[in-house]
Amino acid sequence: MTMIRSCTKVLFTSLLLGAVSMASASEPPSGQKLFKKCSICHAIDKKKLGPSIKSMSSDEEVLRQVITKGKNSMPGYEGKLTSVEIDALVGYLLENR
Repeated sequence: MTMIRSCTKVLFTSLLLGAVSMASASEPPSGQKLFKKCSICHAIDKKKLGPSIKSMSSDEEVLRQVITKGKNSMPGYEGKLTSVEIDALVGYLLENR
């Protein structure tokens, strides 16, 4: 009886953790949270190592391309960020221009 109870607990816990991770995966990424890593080199309105958001292109495709492939000393983030994360980051950049 205790073996069945233990297996049931393990199964329930696995299902619960799976549901929690699925819920987290369905939440759209926050461009603002993603930008925190970018803020090492970029600021909203002043130049740091890289250009400020306000001086960046307002063309969505240009931003997406630079984030994905990189430009000058900025590395590309293809394979490090998903396309959904890149879209969220581009949205954040355009909102804060």
